Amino acid sequence: MKQLSGAAASPGIAIGPAFVITETDIEMPEYSDPASAFSEAASAVATELQELQQQAAAAEREEAAAVLGAQALMAEDPMLGDGVSELLATGTPLDDAITTASQTISSTLATLDDEYLAARSADILEVAERIRYRLAGVEQAGLDSMTAPAVVVATALTAADTAGMDAELVVGFVTEQGGPTGHVAVIARSLGIPAVVATPGATAQAADAQTVALDGGTGEVVLDPDDAAAADFEQRQRDMLARAAIAEQYRSKRVSFGAVEMRIAGNVGNTADVQEAVASGADGIGLYRTEFLFLDRAEPPTEEEQYEAYAAAVEAFDHPVVIRTLDIGGDKPAPYLTLPEEENPFLGVRAVRLYEEFGHVFRSQVRALLRASALGDLWIMVPMIATTEDWEGVAGLIDTYRAELTSEGVTIGEPKLGVMIEVPAAALIASHLARHVDFFSIGTNDLTQYIMAADRTHGGLHRYADAAHPAVLSLCAATAVAATGAGISVAVCGEAAADPVTALLFAAMGMDKLSVTPRAVGIVKATIDRADHATAQSALEAALAARSASDVRDIVARLIDDS
Repeated sequence: MKQLSGAAASPGIAIGPAFVITETDIEMPEYSDPASAFSEAASAVATELQELQQQAAAAEREEAAAVLGAQALMAEDPMLGDGVSELLATGTPLDDAITTASQTISSTLATLDDEYLAARSADILEVAERIRYRLAGVEQAGLDSMTAPAVVVATALTAADTAGMDAELVVGFVTEQGGPTGHVAVIARSLGIPAVVATPGATAQAADAQTVALDGGTGEVVLDPDDAAAADFEQRQRDMLARAAIAEQYRSKRVSFGAVEMRIAGNVGNTADVQEAVASGADGIGLYRTEFLFLDRAEPPTEEEQYEAYAAAVEAFDHPVVIRTLDIGGDKPAPYLTLPEEENPFLGVRAVRLYEEFGHVFRSQVRALLRASALGDLWIMVPMIATTEDWEGVAGLIDTYRAELTSEGVTIGEPKLGVMIEVPAAALIASHLARHVDFFSIGTNDLTQYIMAADRTHGGLHRYADAAHPAVLSLCAATAVAATGAGISVAVCGEAAADPVTALLFAAMGMDKLSVTPRAVGIVKATIDRADHATAQSALEAALAARSASDVRDIVARLIDDS
């Protein structure tokens, strides 16, 4: 028996035979005109990826289709082609030119703070590798040869692999590379396949393994488990199924924590997610990421295009729909935004910091949102607020656009206006911000990485990415106190909202809404509704005084077990 440890990427328990994918060594042939050969191969790969995108869309795998569409564009992106051509002109061999050019682009993207760009960092390497295999005339090893259910173990899985993944055959997977917010993890979660990523040495150690057991919620992997370990994983699997059965009972049920009626809303990133949130019984939308409308295109979406998307979301729910304004910038490049290169786009011109400069883009979005707010309970949330001046500036712009529409005789609503608390400075001045806004929503993903000074997309730093750390919990609690003191709504919309441990602590802090991936709505509702109020309060007090995230998890688990 061998025990491995990786990053939890998609919750669930998987036990099954090992299906290990080993990389194939390739040898690049000599081309008389390597630049033309690269161009032709890149064009062919773009066509292949477009076909795969269409297949994924036809199978209603929207996440996979979006990734494959982005990769198809990357295959013929001038940034990659020009980089290869420049290296070839210096005498660099074709194979080395492709590797160097793609790694340079990937490294640049990898330093940026955003799950979208983190995925793009991995994508450019996938695309380059696909082009290399095309040039070498060799098929990449993949999942095509699977004939029976198994746990897949690989150095990495491509978007093409996961797009065509048969959930009946792939019962789980373990990869050496990737992070919890990478596209492979996102697609695995959308398909409900347990996954562990960033697992060093997994393929070599699993080469002779017969059975693999994994826990996608903890990152544990066991190769050829002994009887005791197998029994443990089987019990976890039974517990998971029991929790799923309980969650189903809460599909459309309203829940409370103590005297507080809580909404368990959905996080969505596109129109397909909206429908999944409806099907899950979510209490509205707690985070609607609008970036999908703006990225991977040559010009910004029109006001009308945005209005239709926002209107569809608002009309789908009787509950509030919280729509985040454009979170884009140096770390999410768009060709129609002329932004300078930055040393550290994590901390650069992004989101609210570019709204005034690119007023035409923000104006069309706000106008669309104000129009859609006439159709239902729409709330507008602004990201990356760090100071009260940030809020005053954007609030002034919103007032200007509201006055424009009114003067034009356009019907608009009165949407609530709020901010995303993801910058530590905002959490520290939450009592001041609370006087100016209608609601807070805490983005624990970014808040955690800023507090811990650790890029959450970096697989090697995942041990710092736990929102259960007392430092993170302290700022969340302070934000909740400021909000409840001012009488405004306060929510959590980061991934920690779906974690039973932290969800319980957030409820004890006084949050009135948790927003989670649609698949987690039922289990979070069950967790909150079945919790003992006094026990949760005791757990929170102990957690805030704890030494580490692991201690917090032990404390909460122990108190829950003893209650």
